[in-house]
Amino acid sequence: MRYRPFGRSGLALSTIGLRLSFDKLGGNPTLLQKLIISGLENGINTYHFDSTDTAFLQSAADAFSVVDRKLLFVSVNAHDSHQVPDRNTYALPPLKERLRGVVKDSGLLWIDLLNFAQPGATILSDDCLNFLLSLQKSKMLRYLGGIGETDDIADLIESGEFNVIMTSFDIDSSWDKRRRIDDAMTRNMAVIAADFFPEMYRKESDVVPKAARRGFFGGKAKNPLAGAGTHAFLHQTPDWTPEQLCLGYALSQPSMSCILIDAESPEHLESLADVPERHLPSSVPAQIEMARFNEQSKAG
Repeated sequence: MRYRPFGRSGLALSTIGLRLSFDKLGGNPTLLQKLIISGLENGINTYHFDSTDTAFLQSAADAFSVVDRKLLFVSVNAHDSHQVPDRNTYALPPLKERLRGVVKDSGLLWIDLLNFAQPGATILSDDCLNFLLSLQKSKMLRYLGGIGETDDIADLIESGEFNVIMTSFDIDSSWDKRRRIDDAMTRNMAVIAADFFPEMYRKESDVVPKAARRGFFGGKAKNPLAGAGTHAFLHQTPDWTPEQLCLGYALSQPSMSCILIDAESPEHLESLADVPERHLPSSVPAQIEMARFNEQSKAG
C-alpha cells in the first residue's frame, strides 16, 4: 500500500480507502469485520461508512480494536443511506442523536471525518455548526466534509465550512469537474474520490463488439481491432480487470488524497489493494482519451 498527504493536515491516508455500505453488506457484521481485517492486513488505514447505525459501527469498532485507533482515519456520513440529506435531516436534534450513537455508543471514540451532502450541506443551521464546533473542540470530531458532484463543488467550497470534498471520479469525469477539484485544492481542501468504476463499462458485452470478443473456449477473436477507439480495451488489456484499470487511472490523478473502493469479499479487496503497487500500462491514458473523444463526437 502507498500513502498520500491529507491536505496540509500532516496526516497520511492510504491511497485506497474502503467504503463500507450498510445496504450493500446487508448489515452483515461478520462480512463487515472480514473486510475490515482484510483491509488492515493490506495496509488500508482509511474507512468510510455511509450509515450511522450503531450496531453496524460497533461491529466495525470491534474489528478495529486490533490496531491503535490513532493509526486509522474513519469517515462517516451525517445521514443514513435512506435519508434525503436536506435541512430536516441535518436539524440539530436528530443530528445530535445520530452522532451520540457514532461517537459514544459504537466504540469508535471519535470521528475523523463527518460528511454532509447536498442540498443540506450548505444550509446547515447556526445551532448545528456551533454543535459541530463544540465536538471539534472536545476532540470527538476532526474534520468536516462536503459530498457533491460538479455543480455542487463550488457551493461547498464557497461555504467555507468544509475541509474535504468527497465526489465521484472516473475515466469519464469532465474537465469541468477536474477544474472544480483543482479549485478545492487551491483552498487547501483535501479531495476523496469514490465511484471510480462506471456501471456502463462493467459487462464485456456492453463495450466490446462481437467481432472483437474471444470465443467461449478462448479462441481468437474474428477481428481484434473491431473495438479500437472505444472502451473495449478495458476488457482486452492483459493481466488487468476493467475495475483495476479504472482504479489505476483514478490513482494516477495526484489531486486525490484517497480513492474509495467497494469490496464484496476479502478476495475482491485484495485484488484491488494490489493496484497502487502496479504501473498502469502506458497505452491506457491515451486509450481513455481516444474513447472519450469518440463518444463525444457521436453525441455531438
